[in-house]
Amino acid sequence: MTAYGIGLDVASCILRDVRYSTWVRALPKPALYRIQTILAALINGDPVTARRMASVLEVSARTIARDIDYLINSLHVPISYDAKQHTYILKGPVPVLFAPHAGAPAAPHDPTPEALVTMELDADLVLHFESVELHPSQRLEKQTDGTALLYLTVPPNDALAQWVLSYGGRIRVKDPLPLRSRVYALAMHVLNAHQPSN
Repeated sequence: MTAYGIGLDVASCILRDVRYSTWVRALPKPALYRIQTILAALINGDPVTARRMASVLEVSARTIARDIDYLINSLHVPISYDAKQHTYILKGPVPVLFAPHAGAPAAPHDPTPEALVTMELDADLVLHFESVELHPSQRLEKQTDGTALLYLTVPPNDALAQWVLSYGGRIRVKDPLPLRSRVYALAMHVLNAHQPSN
């Protein structure tokens, strides 16, 4: 479960902010929801202690301690305890969870070979991608205007194009051009499908 890969469906949900609503707060908190909440707090730099997270998630501190142990020892998230601040902190990039294994063969219907993909990130995404490792080939290069270039050696396929679109224009493909064209085509398809009817 600690494999790296492009963060698609479930992985992207884990790494985005956990938002609370009235009906969500009323539900029992399953393990995955607790893991998401703890990870979101760590990534955002919020104080993470067993007692604080137990209060937020309405479970026992012992349950949170088990969740943190699972994150560290089973999912290999680089978490350590800061004795001075009395809180858990991230000590490195968070592996993308539930993603395909690195180097796993492509699906039979999509044998796209890997290629160097270059993407430009908006300035507000740079900190996030500094703390999240999408793939072992990931390299981030900050620009003078606050943006950054993200380099990945991955298959430039439809799944990657859809992942880029999930950021709503805040990530832009620079290279390769066929991937950029695919993102554009998918965006136009979405736009045309949502035009108001007369």
